[in-house]
Amino acid sequence: MLEVGAFTLWIGLKGLSATSSDTNHSGLVFRAVMAAIVFGVVAYRIARRLPPRTAATVGMVGAAVGLAIGRASGNAGAGYFSNVLNWQQDSSWLTLLGGLRGVGTELTWWLAMLGASLATGAGKHINIDALLRFLRPRLRVPSILIGWGMSAIVCFAGVWGFFDHIAIGSFGAPADAPAGEKMSIVWREGGRHLFLLRRQISLDLMTSSHVLQGERYDGWLRGAEWNTWLADGGWDAYYSREEVEAVTMPESAGAELHPPLVVGPTGHNPRGLLTRDLHLIFPFGLLIIGIRFVVRVLLVLLGEAEAESDPHSIGNAPKADQSAAPEAGA
Repeated sequence: MLEVGAFTLWIGLKGLSATSSDTNHSGLVFRAVMAAIVFGVVAYRIARRLPPRTAATVGMVGAAVGLAIGRASGNAGAGYFSNVLNWQQDSSWLTLLGGLRGVGTELTWWLAMLGASLATGAGKHINIDALLRFLRPRLRVPSILIGWGMSAIVCFAGVWGFFDHIAIGSFGAPADAPAGEKMSIVWREGGRHLFLLRRQISLDLMTSSHVLQGERYDGWLRGAEWNTWLADGGWDAYYSREEVEAVTMPESAGAELHPPLVVGPTGHNPRGLLTRDLHLIFPFGLLIIGIRFVVRVLLVLLGEAEAESDPHSIGNAPKADQSAAPEAGA
């Protein structure tokens, strides 16, 4: 639902902010269709107590009226929604996730790992049973358990492989640093990222009132206000005084505009900052999947669950009792 919502919001804002030209009418078509849907649904709900045919006719008339209004609107509102879209993409907490498209991408990874974990726990993961078809029935269950155990080993090996790669490539950990130091660096940098997220949300709350009034998202924050916001943010708990002063605007620039986007004292581009933390879903997901394989092996060994010993029965539903068919039909 979050993934669908993110893509819907992104496409909706793109459509509402698109301006029509001689060669591109996508924005106008989008607004006309959206107006037709809104007017049609509202008209139908108002007339829903009438006879069905009458209510359907009223709904169709409402849709036609909405289509006409949307067609006549031209580029009305395109500048307003363009400002909203640019704010969300370039100077909001979504920027730290790579924009609305980045949110959809990260949610896709999370969905994939969640689905893989659920499939493993239910025994519905992808299973290559070519070997089992040539084994005697009494050897199939041990072979399945060995396969599950090897799958768990591969998953656990992938946990450290992914974590080590992310720690070095995304969090700046030295390649030759011991495991404990890499974990400490990831923990420290992850805490800083969450702090920057909280500070960005505070900026978003201040920016939202300006954007809703139609002001440019990057046309209200002055250098003096930026410095006040920095001083009241508790940055000293995460960064040194020198690092904070590096992003403080000089007094001579107190009247200059500053984008309402958090700037980390480390100097890194804040766009996509949180994707580094969200990529940890790979080692975490593999850890959960590996644990599920181990649990399934233990449950079978303890007699609390059964392993599929007949590869030909996988996915095949039991046949119905033909003798009971006439009685059931009667």
